[in-house]
Amino acid sequence: MIIKPANKSHRGWTLVEMMVATGVFAIAGLALSTIFIFSIRSFAALENYCTLDRQNRVAMDKLTLEIRQAKQVVSYDTNATSLTILNGDNDQVTYSFNSGLKQMTRAVAGGGTQILLTNCDLIQFSLFQRTPVAHSLDAYSPAPGDWPTTVKVVQLTWKTSCTLPNSQVNSENIQTARVIIRKQKDS
Repeated sequence: MIIKPANKSHRGWTLVEMMVATGVFAIAGLALSTIFIFSIRSFAALENYCTLDRQNRVAMDKLTLEIRQAKQVVSYDTNATSLTILNGDNDQVTYSFNSGLKQMTRAVAGGGTQILLTNCDLIQFSLFQRTPVAHSLDAYSPAPGDWPTTVKVVQLTWKTSCTLPNSQVNSENIQTARVIIRKQKDS
């Protein structure tokens, strides 16, 4: 009986070939898992940004509508974190910022308080007169000391942010607007 030598097509994998194949598969698996984790974090950050943007737009719409229809700015905090207006319904409305709670609230005198923004890091209100100043880089000069009679423009600026749990990924949204008070009468 003649024994034929083994055909190359019937041989198995060698240990070296198996180790190379396992290494290539491991590197490819790590690359895919890294891309997957990066994608999940990116989508979560995008969702945070969309949520912040939606909340900011709603708050900005409420503030600009009410300030635009205000009859007068009643008081103004020198730290620029609180503003009280007399709205179109003759109600005193105070917008204020609580840095400890990271919230901006709207309080109606004799009424309730409503939280307009959460995750708020910074709020600033600035007052301006409506009359443009000649040869000025800014179209409106800051309201002078008798601001209750001259203020016609309120500038709002705030920043909100949200961090993903167990991550350094941070989503931020900054809003700013200049609102002209339409119902206030010039003195």
